[in-house]
Amino acid sequence: MNFLNNFSKSGIRKYICNIRKSLPLKKINKWSFEICKKIEKLDIYLKAKNIAFYFAKNGEVSLNYLIGKAFLENKKIFLPKTHLKEKTLTFHQIYSFSDLIPGPFKLLEPPHENPTIKLDKLDLIIVPGVAFDYSRGRIGYGGGFYDRILAKTNAFKIGVAFSFQIFEKLPLELHDQKVDMIITEKEII
Repeated sequence: MNFLNNFSKSGIRKYICNIRKSLPLKKINKWSFEICKKIEKLDIYLKAKNIAFYFAKNGEVSLNYLIGKAFLENKKIFLPKTHLKEKTLTFHQIYSFSDLIPGPFKLLEPPHENPTIKLDKLDLIIVPGVAFDYSRGRIGYGGGFYDRILAKTNAFKIGVAFSFQIFEKLPLELHDQKVDMIITEKEII
């Protein structure tokens, strides 16, 4: 992906989103499963009790396998609820996939009534992104929702992406937050 290293954030977003849209669901599911299998073997995952996941959209890495496994392992599972006006997220516990309801951006989210968790109580947060780089930098969709969360939490942050979403160096800005680890279907960074 070196030819894209001089692109703007919006150019990178457009490029990656177009690739994701063109991927067959079978390939997305296969790669997502491979990423989830890597995560489930990590010490940080095995020890974590309170985990923030996300529900995938538009060709993102699907965490459904890992969420389902976490239910069986008696881990507490939290998913983000989007607050558009405040441009922030809160994380609410879910007890099954049937808890989820449609929210902004056509994302499935937990209902507002489900218990929230304070960011300092999270052990692990699994972070989506449009692109990542080898210094563990991250570009999201441009709203800063996750950047604001990542700046406030001491939870271990794992970015998940497909290998084509990894760049040598991204055009990061001061507000762009890094993750502690990135996992793709091919490697752990």
